[in-house]
Amino acid sequence: RRTMASSDESSSSDDENEAVKPKRGLRSVLLQYMLYDAFVRPQPWHFAPLYDTDREKVWRDAVRSVCDAHPGAVYVVSCAGELPSVPIFAASAIRDSALSPSVVHVLEPRRPIASALRSVIGDNELEASVRVIPSSASVFRPNPKAAEGAFGSAARVLLVPGVEDISTIGRALEDVKDACEHLLTSDAAILPSRVSIRAVGVSVPAQTEVVRARVGVVSGFDLGAFNRFRGGSPVDLVRLRDVKHTAVTDETELTRVLLTSSEVRDKECLLDAVELELRATVDGELTAIALWTDCEMLDETLSGGIERKSRRQMLSFLPSPLSVSSGSVVKLRVSHDPSSGLEFSPVDVSPASADAKTVSMSVERWHFPMVNDERRNSVYDRAIRDATIGRRVIDIGGGTGLLAMMAARAGAAEVVTVERVADMAECAREVLASNSFADTVRVVHGSSLDLEPEALNFKDNAKAEIVLSEVLDDGLLGEGVIPTVAHARRNLAVPGARVIPAAAKVWAQVVHIPFQPEPLVRPAAAAGDVEGARWAGYDTMRPPQVKNYTSVRLDRVAHVALTEPFPVFGFDFDADLDDPSSTAEYCRETVLNATATREGIANAVVFWFTLTLNRGEDDAIADICTYPAMAERCGAKESSRCWNEAVQFVESVAVRSGETLSVKAAHGPTRVSFSDVRARREE
Repeated sequence: RRTMASSDESSSSDDENEAVKPKRGLRSVLLQYMLYDAFVRPQPWHFAPLYDTDREKVWRDAVRSVCDAHPGAVYVVSCAGELPSVPIFAASAIRDSALSPSVVHVLEPRRPIASALRSVIGDNELEASVRVIPSSASVFRPNPKAAEGAFGSAARVLLVPGVEDISTIGRALEDVKDACEHLLTSDAAILPSRVSIRAVGVSVPAQTEVVRARVGVVSGFDLGAFNRFRGGSPVDLVRLRDVKHTAVTDETELTRVLLTSSEVRDKECLLDAVELELRATVDGELTAIALWTDCEMLDETLSGGIERKSRRQMLSFLPSPLSVSSGSVVKLRVSHDPSSGLEFSPVDVSPASADAKTVSMSVERWHFPMVNDERRNSVYDRAIRDATIGRRVIDIGGGTGLLAMMAARAGAAEVVTVERVADMAECAREVLASNSFADTVRVVHGSSLDLEPEALNFKDNAKAEIVLSEVLDDGLLGEGVIPTVAHARRNLAVPGARVIPAAAKVWAQVVHIPFQPEPLVRPAAAAGDVEGARWAGYDTMRPPQVKNYTSVRLDRVAHVALTEPFPVFGFDFDADLDDPSSTAEYCRETVLNATATREGIANAVVFWFTLTLNRGEDDAIADICTYPAMAERCGAKESSRCWNEAVQFVESVAVRSGETLSVKAAHGPTRVSFSDVRARREE
């Protein structure tokens, strides 16, 4: 955040500062890029509100009514939780309703997003009525000499989409205070006109969703030490409809804020709730408070609750679970942390110290669904029991040490688990000790790619007889399973060492995925339709990984399957060492054929994989499939939910039922990719 205003931020002009700027060094450029990537670049959820048509209708109707009653300049305060959509809704509603000309001012201090917004404004032919100001409500000042309704004049209407999002409401309310102080006329209207923060107490069990529910006993092992990575009172943003949970209290209002100039100016803190009372509706365990906002938009309410697909709710976990009985009242202390959100603790318990809230950011949250996936764990446990008795085992990417403990429990002669993240390696040692395996399993901190056999410290400097790993992302190769296994087999294991998993197969399906209020970053420019062209200017904002593939739960996304599933690449991780497939640089390209099963517009390839952990009598039957709906069709015994499906968008092409589609597929050591989907038609 800047501490001083530049000339273009403190005046009513959106022209860029033309002053000659000194050349920056490479370090400065790299630092700026890293900060942009970490704090500014939109993520998939930022795109979801663009395609929420119900939300757009509410905003357009409300803007039309309020601007008719308050003709003059309109200001929109940017929202950190989404890409700017409300300025387009507002300007188009004013234009389409033939209201008296009003300039829509957009306060957008994030310059890359401001630049993309200008492109969207141009694509929607709104240049004459929308001006982007690279500034914030705390810095920008209207021009006192500007005519009413002209560019730079004081606001008669203020639009604050940030209060819709529970994760940004704190910042948005501060923007409202700043705007009331500096931007608004005395009779200005604010939309939404009133905001209510709703709360309900819930019980959230351990599960395969990316949520930091408390971890306990997994596959017979106590993994409680892993809870250090939750933090004292973790706050997660989730779509509650996707998370396993049970409401254990009634729903109530935490606080309500009337957004008028007089009300806002009189309050020191707009999130001033001190205590929350909840009445239990069932006997059970209260583990978290779910929160969202309801926004009054004149005659309608925009709810950010469980039914709003484009919004996430805040899940604020209590420091410790509370047992509740039906009819009892729970009193909780409320605090607002600008960096995380609203936090809760029992009023009769002292607040946690700052040290207790410190959480290592080196351990990513997908570890929680992974260790909680009972199906994945049981399949690995079965394979480990069948292979490791009396053998020396190296477990690569060991994490909590779960698979290593399975090997030790199964009767392995020696077990070494290798973990490159220091905090996780330390956690593994604690987990091993709490399960009485500290003397049985050794933890080596580092990357297996950097190790020599001596580092494993097997008896008599022997090498491993079993190479065990689970370094598999949603697209199979993204965590480096090919180079990892290739290096281990050549450098850390005996010739002919057994590899678990032994093989994998990538499967794919050509689909059509329409624009929808989901965390999907579908390229808009290539869509070839009105809805796509409308937001094409934001294509430059897509996260870099989306250019490869994005992860989704396909059963939650509207889509049309245009082909049957088909196999793409098979991987034999235990192939002979002189086989090209056992090298760290293994690459292939191919063109696959699939028959279209219906007419439609093909614009994406969805893919997943099956795993064979141990070779058996029938290698055609896989042990596990990462797309549960396709497990039977892919010949897998089990399915797993800790992996998502991967989607890669391609250039749109019209297909007819019965046509043969060609799909170009390729893979390198760390990525599977698809391109050039074509329909082969007879001349």
